[in-house]
Amino acid sequence: MRQQLLHLAERLRASFWVIPALMMVAAIILAQMFLAIDQRWDIHHIPGLSWLRLRDPDSARALLSTIAGSTITVAGTVFSITTVALTLASNQFGPRLVRNFIRDRRTQVSLGIFLSTFVYALLVMRGIDASGSDNRQTLVVTFALLLALACIAYLIYFIHNVAQSIQIDNITFQINREFRNALDAIYPNEDCRDPRNHRKDLREVHLGDDCLCVPASSGGYVQLIDRNKLIQWASEHQCTIRMECHPGTFLFHWSCIARVFDPPRDIDSQSIADAIQGAITQGPQPTAEQDVIFSVRQLAQIAVRALSPGINDPFTAYTCIDRLVDGIGVILQRPPLPNCFHDDADKLCLVTSELDFADVLAAALDEIREYGRDSGVVMRHLLNALHALAELCSRREDRHAMKFLIQRLVEDCENSVDDKFDTAALQKQLSAMRKTLS
Repeated sequence: MRQQLLHLAERLRASFWVIPALMMVAAIILAQMFLAIDQRWDIHHIPGLSWLRLRDPDSARALLSTIAGSTITVAGTVFSITTVALTLASNQFGPRLVRNFIRDRRTQVSLGIFLSTFVYALLVMRGIDASGSDNRQTLVVTFALLLALACIAYLIYFIHNVAQSIQIDNITFQINREFRNALDAIYPNEDCRDPRNHRKDLREVHLGDDCLCVPASSGGYVQLIDRNKLIQWASEHQCTIRMECHPGTFLFHWSCIARVFDPPRDIDSQSIADAIQGAITQGPQPTAEQDVIFSVRQLAQIAVRALSPGINDPFTAYTCIDRLVDGIGVILQRPPLPNCFHDDADKLCLVTSELDFADVLAAALDEIREYGRDSGVVMRHLLNALHALAELCSRREDRHAMKFLIQRLVEDCENSVDDKFDTAALQKQLSAMRKTLS
């Protein structure tokens, strides 16, 4: 349930309308509340607040009409600027980056405060009684003035935020922060590990031949896998579940998502499939909650576009490489992910398909290496960052993945780099990496 609530919160945050809608609801409540307070008490009779009193209801309505008209006009301008920023981000950095701009709470709040001020002014204008002899709209109109001043401040802040958000350094920083948050959630420290769970070579895990294949309920990306739910179900029915997918995998509607070994005989196959499918959340796009590769591919896509002939911006590629290597270094400093999960009775209940260091390294650098191998300066920067990463490789399988990458880089340097200076520098860096890994 906690994972589902967090997933729902992530979906709501990625929606552009949630925060403006909540702010408009709050504006409706405040308008009714302040109107009721003004009808019940004379606020301007309080010592020191007499200057807040308006002369007549017509003056209050004229002021509110000005506020409502100006705020809805500026709201349209804010929406236009946001649309331009989204278009620029999609063309310059790739369509995957649009999600990051939509999730920006500062932009959502900026749009929400203009819309809520407009709604507040409309409701207050409708609630003012112009036929009454007693002029009681002090508090409600004063709050409208405060909202108008807040709108002016947020307009300046919004323009500043847009100017900052389209800078590549800030974009890569935000993606890297999301990448690090996902790493902290997926790769916990050693003291946070459950001692019952550990990692094994799946070739050494023998579960038998009696198994039931569970198909996917529909096509789409795996966004969430509720491991605790699967472990509990397998423990109750004395069976073992082996997952054939991981978060971020695209499933065809005929794909096998899991195999149930020693399936319970008192339950039909459809009920078993429903139980397994209920623990897997699919969607039209991947998410960063349990998928480390999601943020990796965002940074890699920016780097590949920067290396394209139409843009030709190696400095952006440098930034993306640095951020990628910085995040990958966290994986090398953490214990490997467990893929065998046991219940309280120490019975193997769940075997998952986890990505290893080689998979993350390939997802991060394969495209960059492919599109940047003709540029000696890009390859030198890449090797310099990888040399720092090689110093963290302490496990045998991690060093093997780095050596395989070095072998491919050697082939790229021999076949694609023509400059003699670049070739000599690259060979020197490759030799230093081999020495570090040995």
